[in-house]
Amino acid sequence: MPGMRAMDWNSLGKMDQLTPQVQRHLTKVYAALSGALLAAVLGAYYGWKFAVTGVWTQIALFGCIIGLSMIQDVYNRLIVFHAAGFLMGCNLSPLLAMVAFHNPQLIVTALMGTAMIFICFSLSAMYAKRRHFLYLGGMLGSAMSILFTFRFLNFIMGGTLSAGLYEIELYGGLFMFMAYVIFDTQMIIEDAYANRKDFVAHAMELLIDFVAIFVRLLVILTRNAERKREEERRKERQ
Repeated sequence: MPGMRAMDWNSLGKMDQLTPQVQRHLTKVYAALSGALLAAVLGAYYGWKFAVTGVWTQIALFGCIIGLSMIQDVYNRLIVFHAAGFLMGCNLSPLLAMVAFHNPQLIVTALMGTAMIFICFSLSAMYAKRRHFLYLGGMLGSAMSILFTFRFLNFIMGGTLSAGLYEIELYGGLFMFMAYVIFDTQMIIEDAYANRKDFVAHAMELLIDFVAIFVRLLVILTRNAERKREEERRKERQ
């Protein structure tokens, strides 16, 4: 159309604001993240097939996360990191099995939605000015404390958290971890500029963000589908 500038599609793949060293570091981070996500898929299948999910898999996952801060060798760190991804998948298998029993399509929808959110927010952080979103750190820390308080109250009250507070925790947690994708990505870039290139630890941060978004999105889609079925049943009764 007249007066409109043609879009340069080739420029979308360029990241001139990132140095080659930072780009190589990001490549390692996302390669490790991709491997851990594949391990999580295998873990979910293994947990569903053999019903191994329980307290021990949660303790083992916690041990893997702690172990990453103690192990120095990069190859051993990668093994522990992928084991953490596998155990995350195992711990998610009961939720996935429950959703798959009623509507397996929701799992695919949630996974695709999470991938799109993650990619878009990651690219936003990469193309934005350096340190532009680092101010989110303080707000996200406060939001995490509030959500942790809600969860703790729900625990000591025997799971009787009110519906309103549960909605805040569910949707607030979703938006919080979406913002964490932007914040963590820019922090990874700043660490790379400062020559702190622990790509395994950086990949773990993004893995936690990805899984947290996926779980909340899956729960939201499942709840919405249940409400829709209930409404249809009510209409049929009338």
